[in-house]
Amino acid sequence: MVGNILLGIVSICTMISYLPQTIKLIKTKKSSDLSINSWILWVVSSFSYTLYAILCSKDFMLIFETSLELFFCLLILLLAVKYRNNK
Repeated sequence: MVGNILLGIVSICTMISYLPQTIKLIKTKKSSDLSINSWILWVVSSFSYTLYAILCSKDFMLIFETSLELFFCLLILLLAVKYRNNK
């Protein structure tokens, strides 16, 4: 019970923490100040953690939280690549 509450808090914080970067990328359509390599590492890390949650944990909240993080990392990476050379 407490674990699910904590994972719920993590999910909310994760979503809130990635929103400003996502919104800024969409509004400005510029990503020259972002490190693509860092976001690739974040995606690999989030993907690995999501796989762990699915294969080892089977806990819905953990799978949800890690999937949410993976979604936002992928979204930011894709937007950063798309807008990299946008002038």
